[in-house]
Amino acid sequence: MTHLDHISNQTILVQTTYHPAPHLETEMEIVERLLAQGNTIYWIICEGDFQACFNNPEHKTMDCKVCFSRVNKGLDFLKKYADNSKKLQVLKYKDFLSLEDFKKNQFQQELNFSDIKKLKAFHHKSYDSGMATASSLVSFTRNHEPNVADYQDFIYRGLLTGGYLYETFQLVLDKIQPDLVILFNGRFIENRPLLRVCQERKINYATHERGGKINNFLFRINSIPHSIETISAEMENLWEKAENDRNEIGKTFYTNRIKRVEDAWYSFTKEQQEGRLPESFKHIEGKKVITIFNSSLDEYEGLEGFGPYFYSNDNEGIKNICESLESYPDIKLYLRVHPNLKGLDNSQNNYLKEVIGKFKSIEIIPAEDSVDTYALINKSDIVVVFGSTVGAEAVFAGKKVVLLGRAAYENLNSFIIPKNHEELIQILTDHNFNFPTIKPEDPLKYGYWNESFGINYKYYSPINLGKGTYRGKQVKANFILREWRRFIEKRKKTIQ
Repeated sequence: MTHLDHISNQTILVQTTYHPAPHLETEMEIVERLLAQGNTIYWIICEGDFQACFNNPEHKTMDCKVCFSRVNKGLDFLKKYADNSKKLQVLKYKDFLSLEDFKKNQFQQELNFSDIKKLKAFHHKSYDSGMATASSLVSFTRNHEPNVADYQDFIYRGLLTGGYLYETFQLVLDKIQPDLVILFNGRFIENRPLLRVCQERKINYATHERGGKINNFLFRINSIPHSIETISAEMENLWEKAENDRNEIGKTFYTNRIKRVEDAWYSFTKEQQEGRLPESFKHIEGKKVITIFNSSLDEYEGLEGFGPYFYSNDNEGIKNICESLESYPDIKLYLRVHPNLKGLDNSQNNYLKEVIGKFKSIEIIPAEDSVDTYALINKSDIVVVFGSTVGAEAVFAGKKVVLLGRAAYENLNSFIIPKNHEELIQILTDHNFNFPTIKPEDPLKYGYWNESFGINYKYYSPINLGKGTYRGKQVKANFILREWRRFIEKRKKTIQ
């Protein structure tokens, strides 16, 4: 049984915000299952009310129309197939508060920020509207330090949307008095206001996201999908309740990643050449090989509790390591740039090129390089990570691992977490330093969790990571709207 199976005879608010598959279909699945359990569902739907959102950051009119059309098609499915569909009611934001009234009476019109730090610090009353807007901006630009002067329109629309939704949800919750609120992810402009209102009012909420496998979805009560504390507890719970095959299932997670299998998400290493090492490996005999695996900084911007333990970010940590290892010619230091940074002209890649690249103590392996991550792990004496899954993979491979940042697996005991930079350098330079003994079950716990968490779909059948059918049919927006949008986009590209 799951949390979802236990919910019955309650009043529930579901916010729909992100329509691409499988997320709309996940909401439909949740709503249909909850209706069958006797719950009353209020589904609040955007009709272009969001002036900026994850799916349509530029607020393109045709994208709004296609999104609304697909959501309406999903609603038609539920009305046709769901038990107790009469207990499903649709809400619209404008019926509670119009955007124009909010702009006129409650919104600060003059908002200028010199950098992203000042944006992050901005609040609409008690709501951290600036942080949510910054998080969405970073995801939109794929840049953890975008030039805010170039995105004043986005920022204005983001803060407007966040403040508007924060005020509207107060009115919605006053009216329907829900026992539970369900939303997507909780990180972005369009859903964090609802998350914060629930937390402030101590109303139970649940977030949904992709699950550990393509055929399931995550559903967490009173937690966001990325909560390290929730994940740690869930990992231990799943491991304790597992059947006799838990070790084999845990191994499967790592072997599939080595084979570049794409299930829960895309493989970032599938274009790498198996077994390939940097050319310099031919000339480093007798040296200690230390490889740093960084993270793409935009991925955890806006997430609470993420990032390095004692550096401001990965870039600063790598720079300090390079400076401290300049006088150790017996160490060969590599940086394997995260493949997810491939082709990006952003502040992280520019810093790696312009600052880190000038150090003689480190060799950078670019994101697009075909060097095999797993061959590099196996040939390294020490692996240094800032929180990426590579840390657990290196432990599984039996390597000495130093963890420098928050990670879902941080409570396992088969790696070392330094207290500060000085201790890190001692660990890296002391040839006699004793690393923790790897307990075989530690990486397997993390692997088992990745293979096991989530709730299996009943009605949605995935075809691939971004496509599937609901009750045997695809949920598609109106054909004319889709074709018209395609025509507009093609014409824009031609003009450009």
